[in-house]
Amino acid sequence: MRLPGNLTLEVTSEEAGAERDVLEVLRGRADLLVGRDRALVLLYLEYGTNFCQIAHLTGMGRSHVGRRIRRIIARLCDETYRVCVQRGGFSRSELVMVKEHFVRGLSLRRIARKHNLCPYRVRKVILQAERLAEAWALVESTARGAN
Repeated sequence: MRLPGNLTLEVTSEEAGAERDVLEVLRGRADLLVGRDRALVLLYLEYGTNFCQIAHLTGMGRSHVGRRIRRIIARLCDETYRVCVQRGGFSRSELVMVKEHFVRGLSLRRIARKHNLCPYRVRKVILQAERLAEAWALVESTARGAN
């Protein structure tokens, strides 16, 4: 695996398999994105385009592209939205708010304006989603520890 600069990392076949699994999950979750974020992630994951090439194609700075892609990938790796969909307890409109915040990266204020809601209502839903995801992560970690 190539790292920044002249560094390299020896990867075992097991680690390479895990890396492929993560890439497949990210590719699947990229379908949740829209617009420019989706285009950036697809260029990076599907076509293997580097930050410099993406910056040239989009007219954005290289460091801006790198930061944006890293943030998008971090949001896609967050399990909160997936847990909320699977575990339920949310209405359709609440799931939309959770998706917009955790997957698309919209601020609470922007979500509130978009849905014509009080920001405190949006905040309550987001906090509820975070608590659910934390509880689920705790359950999974204890289950793994018991095995």
